[in-house]
Amino acid sequence: MRFIEITSPANPIIKEALKIKEKHARYRHEVFLIEGPHLMEMAAASPAVDIKRVFFTEDFSTKKEGQRFLRQLSKKEVQLIETSGHILSKLTDTETPQGIVAIVSCKAIVLAEISFKGIPFIVVCDGIQDPGNLGTIIRASDAAGADAVVILPGTCDAFMQKTIRATAGSLFNMPIVYSEPEALFNYLDSKSIALYAADVRAQVSIYESDLKQPAAIAFGNEAHGVSELLLKRAKGLKIPILGKAESLNVAMAASVCLYEIVRQRMFLD
Repeated sequence: MRFIEITSPANPIIKEALKIKEKHARYRHEVFLIEGPHLMEMAAASPAVDIKRVFFTEDFSTKKEGQRFLRQLSKKEVQLIETSGHILSKLTDTETPQGIVAIVSCKAIVLAEISFKGIPFIVVCDGIQDPGNLGTIIRASDAAGADAVVILPGTCDAFMQKTIRATAGSLFNMPIVYSEPEALFNYLDSKSIALYAADVRAQVSIYESDLKQPAAIAFGNEAHGVSELLLKRAKGLKIPILGKAESLNVAMAASVCLYEIVRQRMFLD
C-alpha cells in the first residue's frame, strides 16, 4: 500500500483541506470532508461519490479494519496520506476523531436530472437552518424511498460535516438538488406534480389527503415554517396534535409525513 506522510500543518495539502472544511465560497457544494470509516465505506460504495484524498493516522492504519479499508482505497487510485492525530483533529469537528478523514466530491444534480423510480415523490427543504434537522430529513427521505431532496435558498449546507453525520450516509444515496423557488414551481407544473407543504395552520390533515398521486412535500424553517411564497403555491397539510405539545420538531414532522405517503402507496398495483 503506497501513501505519503505529512507531519506539518503548514503543508499546502493540509491548508487546502482546512479551507474545504471551512467551506470557502470557491468550493460551493462540490467538495467537502467526511469523517469515520462508516461514512467512508458508504461513500466508496456510491457511484455518485468521488473520493479524492484520504488522511489517516498511524493508529488507524495498524487496526485490522483500518488496514483492510486502506487497501481497498489504494486500488481505486485514491491519494492516501498518513498524518498525526493533532493535524487530523484540525480537519474534524468531533470531540473524538475516528482516525480517518477524506476529501470527496458529490455534485448536486439539477431538477431536469431527477430520475423517478415510480410515482414521483420529492421532498423540499425551505429555509431549514439546523444541520441535524436537515440531515435527519435527508435520512428519512432515503428510508421512505423519495426520488430527490430539493434544497431551497435559506437552507443550511447539505454538505457540511454536521449535516452529513446526521444523514448517517444517506446523503450518498439521495439525489440533492439546489433550486430557486420559481424554477421548482415551473418544474413541478411541467411534470404535473402536486406541491404540498407541512403547515401547523393548515385546515386539512395529512391523513385526510390523497397522496397516492405525484407529490412534492415541503418542510420549512424551524421558527417560521414554510415561506409565504411556497404556501401560496402549495396545499397546506397539518399533523394532528392530540396531546399538549404545541408542535413537532421539523425533522419529526417530516418523518411522519413521508411515511404517511409510503403507507398510502404501499398497496398500489
